[in-house]
Amino acid sequence: MIVSDATVLIVLINIDRFDLLRMMFENIILPHEVYDEVTVKPSAKNYIDAEIKAGFIRIENYKDKETFKEINFILDKGESASIALAIEKKLPLIIDEKKGRNFAQRCGIEIIGLVGILRFIYLNEILSKTEVLEIIEHLNKSDFRISEKLIKSIVK
Repeated sequence: MIVSDATVLIVLINIDRFDLLRMMFENIILPHEVYDEVTVKPSAKNYIDAEIKAGFIRIENYKDKETFKEINFILDKGESASIALAIEKKLPLIIDEKKGRNFAQRCGIEIIGLVGILRFIYLNEILSKTEVLEIIEHLNKSDFRISEKLIKSIVK
């Protein structure tokens, strides 16, 4: 089980590869703020709602409003909510934004981003090098960029 921020979910929905998350995680928990951020587009809402119905995604609220407020002075609502929930649940967090990642790490949260997910999938031979490189190509054609240096670290 893992908590997630919005960016990785949005990116994977946009390239129709949400299945990558199922290859690595049993369940994903989203705070309401992240759900709202991810489901702005009707097609993404349909996607996430289907995953909720299937039991792969759960929506939960953080209980500690003060922790959220403190984090929200620094980060946006989705990142703040996902970090607050990860702290409460003592769970790792899927997050890609640098500022949010750094903050989460300082809070002692184990984090993973999209590059880490791709590396895990490759190293555990869930997908071949060719398949991972195809996914990276799709990502680089979308709003998400992976540098040549990072590509080499994923599939070495």
